[in-house]
Amino acid sequence: MRTARSALAALLLPVLAAGLLAGCGVPRDEAPRALEPGEVPYASPRATPVEEPEGRGRVPLHFVRDDLLVLAPRPVDGPVSDEEMLGLLLGGPSPEEREDGLLSVIPPTVTIEDVEVSGRTAVVTLGGPESEVLRLQRLAYGQIVTTLTPSRAAGVRFRLDGADLEVPRGDNTLTAAPLSADDYAALLGPPPSATPTATATATATAAA
Repeated sequence: MRTARSALAALLLPVLAAGLLAGCGVPRDEAPRALEPGEVPYASPRATPVEEPEGRGRVPLHFVRDDLLVLAPRPVDGPVSDEEMLGLLLGGPSPEEREDGLLSVIPPTVTIEDVEVSGRTAVVTLGGPESEVLRLQRLAYGQIVTTLTPSRAAGVRFRLDGADLEVPRGDNTLTAAPLSADDYAALLGPPPSATPTATATATATAAA
């Protein structure tokens, strides 16, 4: 008799289990399938989309405001060489950047003759009147160094007429060794404000 009851229970268990699952509203599939994240109990929420990293579609130019170096990311249409990026820097702030109080202390007579990257060091050859180059202040060198490092190189050296230049660090001490943004850390200021400029506000008002 006990054997017969055991056999009957074994037959009824699958039927009872199927009924309980149906009563609980659990769907049954004919074959295994992958669950969507929303169907998994206690699933982790989807990660928040990460914004594009700075530098993608922009170049990190540095200008000056209140005697401090200020990052001014400049939109670009495609890949930009080191020489082209420094060309943008020497071209000075855009009208919008000037409205935000940015300026360049690199004289327009100073040029970039060449940028050669050896390992992780960028060797920048300056051009223009020697007297102008030799009078460049630390903020001018800081603009170039912080624009190139760390995005393009780990360090920057300067040359003029085939000879290495001793240039001022942020603390005004001279060196011919490669310089990085760390050497001008005390001169780094906050980025430009995100508030609309007067020109942008006027344009929006006119469009409305």
